[in-house]
Amino acid sequence: MRLLKVLVVIAGLVALARYFPPVYYATQFNDFVTQEIKRTTAAAPLRQQLLSKAELYFLPVKPEDIQISESGSVVRVNVDYQVPVDLFVFTHVLNFHATASGIAPAAQ
Repeated sequence: MRLLKVLVVIAGLVALARYFPPVYYATQFNDFVTQEIKRTTAAAPLRQQLLSKAELYFLPVKPEDIQISESGSVVRVNVDYQVPVDLFVFTHVLNFHATASGIAPAAQ
């Protein structure tokens, strides 16, 4: 019985160690998306900034995962991506969604 408890605790710690980094980095990336839309509203530089930050956070975000739309003066960005988590016995895929909107500067 004691061995079973130890194994359950070890399995829980391994799962926590495997899930924590992707969730933490996804949270940081989501915050970056929200902040970056306020600074960069042009589609091409915004896409490149998001891709470089995702790479820094080890997130498998591809250019086609990023949708940037402009409606009048409002710019919206949606990023849908999946992060596989290897649990040794099987791989679990986490789905993440980052969204933000901002107002484009007035044309001069």
